[in-house]
Amino acid sequence: MYLYFTSDLKQAGVFDEPSLAATSERHHLELAAPTLETVTDAAVELSRSAAEGVVFELSSGLPSELHLRLIDQVLGAGRRAWVYWPAERAIECVDDERLQSLRRHLDRVRWLRRIGQPLDRALIRWRRVPTALRWIYRGEFPVRRSDIGSRLDLLITGAQPVPFKPPEAGSCRCWNAGMYLRTDYWNTAPPDDRMINVVGQLASVTDRVVCLTPRLDSLLDRSGVRQVPMDPPRLTVGQDAIVLAPLHYAAIVRAACQTAAPSFLYDRLSAGQSVGAETSQSLRIPYIVEYPGSEVITHEALSGAPPLYAELYAKTEELALRQATIVVVPSADLKEKLVMRGIDADRVLVATSESELGAKLSAFAIARAPDAERSAIQTGDSYKDRVQDQWNENPVGSHHARESQPRTLDWFLEVERHRYGVYAPWMPDVMEFARHAGRDVLEIGGGMGTDLAQFARSGARVTDLDLAAGHLRLAEENFRLRGLSGRFIHHDAESLPFDDRSFDVVYSNGVLHHTPNTAAVVGGIHRVLRPGGRAIIMLYAEDSLHYWRKLVWERGVKDGLLDHVSMGEIMSRLVERSANEARPLVKVYTKARAARLFKDFHRVEILQRQLEPQELPDGLKWTRSFTEQRLGWNLIVKASKPR
Repeated sequence: MYLYFTSDLKQAGVFDEPSLAATSERHHLELAAPTLETVTDAAVELSRSAAEGVVFELSSGLPSELHLRLIDQVLGAGRRAWVYWPAERAIECVDDERLQSLRRHLDRVRWLRRIGQPLDRALIRWRRVPTALRWIYRGEFPVRRSDIGSRLDLLITGAQPVPFKPPEAGSCRCWNAGMYLRTDYWNTAPPDDRMINVVGQLASVTDRVVCLTPRLDSLLDRSGVRQVPMDPPRLTVGQDAIVLAPLHYAAIVRAACQTAAPSFLYDRLSAGQSVGAETSQSLRIPYIVEYPGSEVITHEALSGAPPLYAELYAKTEELALRQATIVVVPSADLKEKLVMRGIDADRVLVATSESELGAKLSAFAIARAPDAERSAIQTGDSYKDRVQDQWNENPVGSHHARESQPRTLDWFLEVERHRYGVYAPWMPDVMEFARHAGRDVLEIGGGMGTDLAQFARSGARVTDLDLAAGHLRLAEENFRLRGLSGRFIHHDAESLPFDDRSFDVVYSNGVLHHTPNTAAVVGGIHRVLRPGGRAIIMLYAEDSLHYWRKLVWERGVKDGLLDHVSMGEIMSRLVERSANEARPLVKVYTKARAARLFKDFHRVEILQRQLEPQELPDGLKWTRSFTEQRLGWNLIVKASKPR
């Protein structure tokens, strides 16, 4: 029997909820609130109740001071306590250590609101002065090219081709639906014969095609294909209008794709237009780009005028080419130029005439659709499903490979160079990659296989276990290209499929804080380790500069997210690079909480690392090594199984 309090502590009720008994840390759970009655004093109600646990509903990100006093009262009586966010369908178990953490959060957030917000408002007002002066001079707000450029850089960083799904069994067409997109509103030429032919080819391999165009095309209209003319942007004259047009079209194209649920998005690329690539990235729709070449694209838009936003045109083109599942070009020469730019030759399709486009696209999609050898694991837990969605579509570290063709040896090596040369130079030594030759090493959540390859290269016998099938495929390819051997197993880490005492080392870097029952995984690690075996585990650190400055202050307090959602939800939205809005579970640990997880081990050592140079002011960058050992984002737990 459990006692339930509403967020204002004015109403309470008693209910039975079997799932609460096994709830530890943070879980996804939807509770049906019991019949509620008005209470005058929550503390008195607690002292009268014989309930074995108490659930406190919250309507904001943090409990109040009164909530914390009541939780302290519950724990002091030897009962269990939970905080529950109905809007997030998330519940968190609170013990003594977590209660102290929540108190720290409440005190520091109060201080940040009292001191930080006035300072931030003053800085914002100061930064507005140059813009206001430019408005007075020009009579209009200028294009913020730096803001647009930064946004495009972020999109380029997250660009990853979306694979086609296999055709459905028994279907006579390759795809159910297709979306044809044109956003070149400046094109006032007569009906476009090439567009008519391309749409006809798409219709030949698709059950239905929807065309989003800047204006109604009479020939396209008569062809019987559904055409949806989009409203023009408010500004249609000049190059300012071209680079601002994606802001207008983005909502229209996104809404159309969400309604039509297309199997692909075909985009006739035009200058400065990033909408197709953005929509593909956010909705995970396979993206086909018709690319006639940079010079043609620029000439069509500017009619020979000098480009005022050349860097933005180049970035939108780079984004489209990197996000594209297929790049359609009219000649082999143009394909060669793209390959020289680092675009994977296997993604570039030469179609010298429109009449061959349909057959070539169909053959390409069928040949490159992922097989069903490893489908998603049915976990019954929405947090784990989000983890699979996140890393099947966003391979860890792949966004740092900007110069190499995807899935080549150079690509994997570029990811490796960034990981150990720029991101975390401390990692090879601290993670002991070269110290376990001849031993059996298990990595839980091996990602692209970058770290596991270091163990294998140093002579270890390695096994990779991952919940994300996409990661496993990349890790296998990485090993094959390097000439390394290993085992690759698709499974849930909360129930390790290995015999007792199977491994000498269990390694996991940045994975265990994404699974709901982290304690169960640690228990499994203890079971599969041989006596004297070693666990090397990285978890995110609560007592870190990244957590308190980037997440709590900038997003929680400054942006106001903590008024509505928990820190767990804020981290799920923001911590991991995501192009598909998967929002995986993310947890942080203090050293005391991490040590408690490894209570059955001995010789437990906890190190703190990971602070990138840009996280420190220029005058303090020389303190990086010292500071990251106290305020780094990573806790590295090293522990041994007793002999």
